[in-house]
Amino acid sequence: MALNIHEIPPEGLTLELAEKLDLFTTGAATTAFAAALTIKPAGGGLLRMTGRVRSDVMLECSRCLEQFACPVDAELSIDLAPVSSLGKGPEQELGRAELDMEFYQGDEIEPLEFIKEQLLLALPMVPLHSPDCKGLCSVCGANRNAADCGCREDLRGETSVFSVLKNILKK
Repeated sequence: MALNIHEIPPEGLTLELAEKLDLFTTGAATTAFAAALTIKPAGGGLLRMTGRVRSDVMLECSRCLEQFACPVDAELSIDLAPVSSLGKGPEQELGRAELDMEFYQGDEIEPLEFIKEQLLLALPMVPLHSPDCKGLCSVCGANRNAADCGCREDLRGETSVFSVLKNILKK
């Protein structure tokens, strides 16, 4: 759904989107989102995109590997500038104002690219389905949230699956 920048009126354009996208580049658009965006020209080819994106992103818990829905509600505020506004040299040092900008090439912009970027930025670095997740047993691999497996974990790691390596390294 590319937008031609020359067709955006001076008062701006408001978009209401409710689609699915391929958030993690798996080959299938499975992440549903709802977005309300406003795109306004700011002069000189610059555009300002503001709005809000909401989604329930399916993630894997970092401790127990269970799938869970992570709610995302992200504010969007992006300044867009044409690539031609940069210098013509092969290397260009960006000024302080340009560090907070996104760049587009040609006469079209794709709002879904910016929505995808904002959703990814809003996700937690270490996803947990619950702060008190017990994770997996380091001895047998059972999910400790489901049931207590009964494995005894020695603080020295003697019952660990890696304790065999200790004996190999001594030789």
